[in-house]
Amino acid sequence: MPSHVSTAAIATGLAAFPFLANGQPEPLRVRAAVGTQQVYVGQQFLLQIQVQGSDQPDPVDIGPLEREFTVSEAGGGASNSTSVSIVNGRMTRQVQRGYNLNYRLAAREPGSAEIPSMVISAEGRSASTQPISMRVLPPEENDDFKLRLSLSDSRAFVGQPVTLTAEWFIGREVQEFSFNMPLLDDRRFEVIDLAASRSASGQASNDLVEFALGDRRATASKGFGEFEGRQYTVLRFQKILVPRAPGRIALPAATVTFVTPRPGQSRRRDFFGGGLFSDVFGGQRVMETLAIPSNRPGLEVLDLPSAGRPAGFNGWIGQFQLQAEAKPTAVKVGEPITLSLRVRGTRMLSNAQLPPLHIQPALVRDFNVPREIGAGESRVNERSFTQTLRARHDSVTEIPALELPYFDPKQGAYRIARSEPIPLHVEPSRIVTADDAEGRGTLQPRQLEVESSEQGIAHNYVDASALEPMLDIWVSLLRPLGPVALALVILGLPPLAYCGLLAIRLKGQYSGALRWRARSPRAAWKKAVGAIDIAGHEGGRVAEAVLAALRDYLGNVLRGTSSEAAAWTFVDVKGRLDALPQRRKGESRIADSELLSGLQSVFERCEAGSYAGVEPMDSQWNRQLVADASAVVDRIEEALG
Repeated sequence: MPSHVSTAAIATGLAAFPFLANGQPEPLRVRAAVGTQQVYVGQQFLLQIQVQGSDQPDPVDIGPLEREFTVSEAGGGASNSTSVSIVNGRMTRQVQRGYNLNYRLAAREPGSAEIPSMVISAEGRSASTQPISMRVLPPEENDDFKLRLSLSDSRAFVGQPVTLTAEWFIGREVQEFSFNMPLLDDRRFEVIDLAASRSASGQASNDLVEFALGDRRATASKGFGEFEGRQYTVLRFQKILVPRAPGRIALPAATVTFVTPRPGQSRRRDFFGGGLFSDVFGGQRVMETLAIPSNRPGLEVLDLPSAGRPAGFNGWIGQFQLQAEAKPTAVKVGEPITLSLRVRGTRMLSNAQLPPLHIQPALVRDFNVPREIGAGESRVNERSFTQTLRARHDSVTEIPALELPYFDPKQGAYRIARSEPIPLHVEPSRIVTADDAEGRGTLQPRQLEVESSEQGIAHNYVDASALEPMLDIWVSLLRPLGPVALALVILGLPPLAYCGLLAIRLKGQYSGALRWRARSPRAAWKKAVGAIDIAGHEGGRVAEAVLAALRDYLGNVLRGTSSEAAAWTFVDVKGRLDALPQRRKGESRIADSELLSGLQSVFERCEAGSYAGVEPMDSQWNRQLVADASAVVDRIEEALG
């Protein structure tokens, strides 16, 4: 009883449709075809819907199929054909368009079943397939074949990983096979696939068998084993089950369907032949299709207790150890420290995550800790994570013990795995400013010297014909204007020169009226700092806001625009202040040492708070920063007069 669609049956169905001459409207016809009408529960078989009259069918509603079958799409494609005939010198071209839709089905229950009529639409036309009756046989136990499921635990807690092991004991030669495991679609569990290297640890590559398991893949190990006193070839694979809700659960039975020679015929010692499931056995043998069921192990799922649940618990269930390493251990304040964490335990989930480190008070008190942590890497019974820390001050002497809360199912209680403290040597660090980052940490401008040449200046020598009198140039330019226009130009020059001199004089006399430019930036500064939430924002955000407002103010005062000052550092501002003359009499520059010192302090604290966070930044720190920056602005305004 083959499990695939007969090629001859499908070809016969296609031949039933007549060919039509080119240019005539081709009617839409559809037909359903299967290779066999007798299958076992869980046995997959192919349903093909043959469309004739269009090669562009609309999407098909498979809802009617899913009432009695599990359904998955198996692809499809056009089946167009063209033929040309010549009769009495007249050529006729015949075109037939078609499309084949393929679906893989498996019956859920034994007994009589029916593939219902399906409505197929294409290019505004519709047609229906004929229904197909099916006979579904229940899987049956067989002395030569056994399928057994086992669980690592018969009692587990919600969220506790449980290993499911499936073993197929094979006593005769087999060919095509397929597993059906309703458990994989059971919403009471999260099913996690195991990597091939773990599910078949220690196996040679030729002893591993990869196969489809519904919509998943599985890798099984091939070996030998004993069941009820008899030796079998064994195919074994595993899955991880994570129960989602408490209760008593009897796992749904799995089935395996396969093709095997009928009993009494010659068989080989290696049931997998000269290659896995080879169908070259020598001679003509009668094959049969069988399906065998598995047992149904039970699992009691308990809810996690709420009493004693520690803060930060995020689902780690088992028994674990936490180890921590840090590099480097001798740093300066604000320098990065790479923290490596390794969790060891049994049945480690590949998606398990550490509790956030920024919620551990002993750590965040002395370190800047990012809120995000890497996804981690998995090894056998191990998960590793990395995180970057930065010491806040030079009194830090160690990375404290870190904690991983977990639930121990053997003890039925919550536990905490702790790492060992890591000694550190932290030195104070000079504040790293934006000038340091740009390589401009020194305030002394670089002096460039002109190198002298002992050979002197090299001259270019040409003859006297290259020289032209300058007067001839102006005369040649003005000559096309004519005598009248030339006279007007000459007479208009003195009034223009007078107007220019008058404008320069008026600018000096009425410069005070133009000093709104200095007052307007100050108003913008007050508005910007007034909008900063000193108490609600973290120090780093306040420092960024103050620095942006100060740059805007200085840009408007020194350049008349804030856009140019968006990336200014203290060195940039100092150079421009030094070049700005003092408007008050008796002083030549507005940038005295006290003003520059205060401005530099504000810049450094803003940049340190934005980039490194090298000291505790609370609301008092924020208020002091805003006050000092406002004092600098007031001194600049006073100097501008």
